[in-house]
Amino acid sequence: MFGFRYLKTRPADYVLLYRGGKVRKQGAGLSFLYFAPSASLVLVPADSRDAPFIFQETLKDFQTVDIQGQVTYRVQDPTRLASMLDFTVDPTGRPLGDGLEKLQLRLTNQVQVTLREKIRSFVLREALSAGPELVEFVKGRLSEEAVIQELGLSVLDFAILRVSPTPEMARALEATARENLLKEADDAIYQRRNFAVEQERGIKENELQTEIAVEEKQREIRETQMNAEIAVQEKQKLVEEARMEAKASVARKKMEMEKEELDSRTSLEEKRKELVAKESENRLQMARAEGQAMKLQLEGLAGLSPELLEVLAANQMDSRQLISKAMRDLARGADKIGNLNISPDLLDSLLNSGSSGFVQQQER
Repeated sequence: MFGFRYLKTRPADYVLLYRGGKVRKQGAGLSFLYFAPSASLVLVPADSRDAPFIFQETLKDFQTVDIQGQVTYRVQDPTRLASMLDFTVDPTGRPLGDGLEKLQLRLTNQVQVTLREKIRSFVLREALSAGPELVEFVKGRLSEEAVIQELGLSVLDFAILRVSPTPEMARALEATARENLLKEADDAIYQRRNFAVEQERGIKENELQTEIAVEEKQREIRETQMNAEIAVQEKQKLVEEARMEAKASVARKKMEMEKEELDSRTSLEEKRKELVAKESENRLQMARAEGQAMKLQLEGLAGLSPELLEVLAANQMDSRQLISKAMRDLARGADKIGNLNISPDLLDSLLNSGSSGFVQQQER
């Protein structure tokens, strides 16, 4: 209203307010009210920014490479930069000058000039792997360049993202690298096979050595077993000899004992024979004596009558024998007897006496 405007800037923006050709206000992140028809605003970015670049360079061997990277910078002196480039903005903050584009262009041009100074001393293969060396060289030179210092800039970082040859050279390098890799692969296969053969030979030698050692051990074991068997057989032989000797000794003792027993039996038989002979002789003599005595007794009884002899015999009998004798006499004269009654008691006594008499006779 009435030409007054209100401006509010970011903390990362350095603003300068010009009026009448002089700086009236300046600072980072200012907010103020100003009269637009008589004032000019300059807005310099004070934050860190990245300036990407990509360009081609010719190397020592006349090969072309593409270099891609970026440089990170920050405005160290906004007032000096605002005096050298146009950063004017309208009241809405839209840029009216081309200061930012020119700043990046000058910065990338300085980077290209500095990088060209170093990279032209490399051949293609060296340049493709010289990224870290180029970064260190360019970063050190940019901090000392007068143009950078005049612009009030400070280089924070510099990086090379890619160094690439032309497609034809890339295919050629790729083919060469591929062939080298294939050759290295073939060499690795050969070395691996050779190593495998060496290992196999070593394994075979170890197996043969192991078999030889095993055979030696088995031979030693067999010899030890044979020696042990021989020792066992010798001990068994000694044991058998001792056993045979013991058996022979036992047999001799047994024969001696049998001989002694036979001798004792012979002597015993002889003694028995002598005893039997003596007993027989004694019995004969006793029988002769008894016969002689009976003969003498019978000769004494020969003159006696039978009735007297019967009476003498009856004197030596008991009652039951007498009853038995009476029954026998009755049996002898049975044809002369008409009736004979025998009571059960008498028969029982006769039977008992008869059986007892038979037993007495058996005992005799």
